[in-house]
Amino acid sequence: MENPKKSKKVDITFIILTALLLAAFLFATLKGGWTLTASGLIKTGHTVQKVWLRLLLGFILGGLIQELIPKNMISKWLGPESGLKGILIASYAGIFLSGGPYMMLPVFVSIYRAGAGVGPLMALLSGRGLLSLQLLLVWQIPFLGVELSVSRYLACIIVPPVAGLAGNAIYKLLDRSANRDLEGRQDPHAARHPEDKAF
Repeated sequence: MENPKKSKKVDITFIILTALLLAAFLFATLKGGWTLTASGLIKTGHTVQKVWLRLLLGFILGGLIQELIPKNMISKWLGPESGLKGILIASYAGIFLSGGPYMMLPVFVSIYRAGAGVGPLMALLSGRGLLSLQLLLVWQIPFLGVELSVSRYLACIIVPPVAGLAGNAIYKLLDRSANRDLEGRQDPHAARHPEDKAF
């Protein structure tokens, strides 16, 4: 049976994306007519043509990782109960991860579904984005120079653990609020005085 909480989140995401798309479509049509709108759709087609294979490979890799990595190992090292240890492991594991978002995001989703906690996942995302050695050595140092790139890198060393701890706390707060709203909708009498139920 499908979890109603997950369905709700998926529906909200779909509604927001649809609303943004309709707003952009309307704005483009008002600004430049059908010519501008058609130009945007053509560019969309070009983007899909460039990335569809990478997306497919990333999804396949993510699915295989989800099956190959033992769930008990993920739970032990990166699970919700791993605490600060899990957040620190995830923060600095990101240093060694390489690959574009088309490949890495399906991998992160697979790790999350395999049992990783919210805090470690946020730390892993932050560590990958800020501390990747590939990003530092291949892109930043050649373009920005050693001093600027290394200074930025060292300044960000502490960020992934902080993001993991703070993000986990914010997620719990938002999740608790969403659960209260959901329970209130499911039981309209929950907030009433018990004696009121007789009427």
